[in-house]
Amino acid sequence: MKKRTVINTAIACGAAVCFSLQSCENTETVKPAKISSIQADTLVALKAGDEASPKCKVSIDYMYLQPGDEKDSISSIINSKLQRIAFGEAYSDMKPGEAISSVVNKYVQNYQKELTKFYEADLHNGMKPEDIPAWYNYEYEITSELNLNNDSIWNFSVNTFKDTGGAHPNTTIKWANLLAKSGKVLTKELVFKKDKEKEIIDLILKHLIDEVNQRLETDTITSLEGLKENGALLDVDLYIPDNFMLLEDRVSFLYNRYDIAPYAMGEFIIDVPYAEIETMLNRD
Repeated sequence: MKKRTVINTAIACGAAVCFSLQSCENTETVKPAKISSIQADTLVALKAGDEASPKCKVSIDYMYLQPGDEKDSISSIINSKLQRIAFGEAYSDMKPGEAISSVVNKYVQNYQKELTKFYEADLHNGMKPEDIPAWYNYEYEITSELNLNNDSIWNFSVNTFKDTGGAHPNTTIKWANLLAKSGKVLTKELVFKKDKEKEIIDLILKHLIDEVNQRLETDTITSLEGLKENGALLDVDLYIPDNFMLLEDRVSFLYNRYDIAPYAMGEFIIDVPYAEIETMLNRD
């Protein structure tokens, strides 16, 4: 039998809005998984044994699923995908604790590998501790959130802050939606109708105009041209981002810094109510 793919935006399985790619019927009773977290804080000197040398600070607060019981095979699948989204494919098969340790070690090793030779050269040329440039001090901070929406979708968000000696620090945010019963990641290709792409972008544009007007405390921006005059969408066309969140009453779209506007304008979160976008979502 050919398996049907269904994304249902009607009332299903007791949820107000249920996006599902499998039957809502439970075939086996398992205890629900619990959200757990791992914290890691590390401060490492650039040159071992030299406490006056610059430092690399790594802070992580990471959420994952703790299986409900031995019959819970889905939590490990979901954890694997969360780690791939947050850190990359190389970490997807590790246990959560191992993945976090590996991420911390990677940042520290890269820091020492990239900067030690420059620091030692500066010391050789007579640089004093009080003259060490601030850019030698690196900082990484990763935080995540994991929430179950209507018992059907795990909403995942991971924020990565990096201050690595550039003109300014930067934060990158990733969003994902995973089916609670299978761990399948709901990509934009699965969720949004391909033939409705222009209509969805037009909806996002309407709400983006509202957002920029609100930020600038004005109501004079009414078009794409107005956005461009204020710094947005100067060198890129508006698009449906990979970063979106399927929430109880709306779809939220996320654009990171630099995606559609300069760094100074920050990231944009554009909320579109289901009442406006429901007909543009895949059902079959």
